[in-house]
Amino acid sequence: MGYRLGGQFISVLNDFDLSSIKQHGPRGFERTGTVPFMALDLLMPEAIAGEVEHLYYHDAESFIWVLTWICLRYEGGKLLSIGRPLDKWLTVDAMGCYEKKTSFLAMLRRMHPTRSHEENFKVAKGCLTVIHKYTGPFASVPADDEEVFLIWLQNHVPGFVREGNLLCG
Repeated sequence: MGYRLGGQFISVLNDFDLSSIKQHGPRGFERTGTVPFMALDLLMPEAIAGEVEHLYYHDAESFIWVLTWICLRYEGGKLLSIGRPLDKWLTVDAMGCYEKKTSFLAMLRRMHPTRSHEENFKVAKGCLTVIHKYTGPFASVPADDEEVFLIWLQNHVPGFVREGNLLCG
């Protein structure tokens, strides 16, 4: 969903595949999502067991994985019929997907988007380098959601897009 507000383009991405209504409010430790799009931290055994709190940066990372998926698997709005990268992410469990995604990050320079997503993949690659930086064993993700938004997402979007001029560039 997207709309313009005060000269800016505002959009929201929701994944309600496994959503449900709870009588008692969510605690933030529930695990729902589509495995190929889940944040790396949420694919680990302790997260699957409900021991990791779901934070804003997990959603930011999930968005980045969705963008990457689209850039590599769709051409002109249509799913590629052959040679689709990332197919293996659909056939493994959470830990297997974690391994595939970390391997993908290590080989990011070798990845090539479809022609219709070359510009979008530049944004995705910038965002993916942040994921790579913050998923190391000694990395610490900023606690402030606004800082995460700036570092993980906004800083990689071209200025003309941030200004709402989607037809420029």
